[in-house]
Amino acid sequence: MELVKLHPPMVHFAIAFPLFLLFTDIYYRWVKKSPDGLHAMLTYVSVFAVLGGTASGIIAHKPIEEKLHQIPVFEAHEILGISLSILFLLLGALRFFLGGYNTRWIRDAYTSLLLLGVLLLFLQGRWGGMIVYDYLLKIGL
Repeated sequence: MELVKLHPPMVHFAIAFPLFLLFTDIYYRWVKKSPDGLHAMLTYVSVFAVLGGTASGIIAHKPIEEKLHQIPVFEAHEILGISLSILFLLLGALRFFLGGYNTRWIRDAYTSLLLLGVLLLFLQGRWGGMIVYDYLLKIGL
């Protein structure tokens, strides 16, 4: 059961870093500043944080898999977690290309994907909260 306890702190980083990155990205756009080293670092830390959240979710769900599959929202939570990892890997690749080819369409695609990713992370967190508070705590896990 100890592996289950690893997931909550990991997902807090998976939400906090991308949200901070979004605020930073919007600020850079507002003041017309080109993405710099801080922007790149926040992007890659965000990618690793989301990958860590997904990995910890995969690890944590194994011991209680039977209980989780009885929860209606769990399958959507699981699919979205994997999809978010793919989305943030794509975001990391876009940031890599943004460093060498700072074109408007790459910059716009980057910000759009980041905004979508952060919004989906909030939905993912909502579903995770529902799984824990509406189901698992009620059955005494």
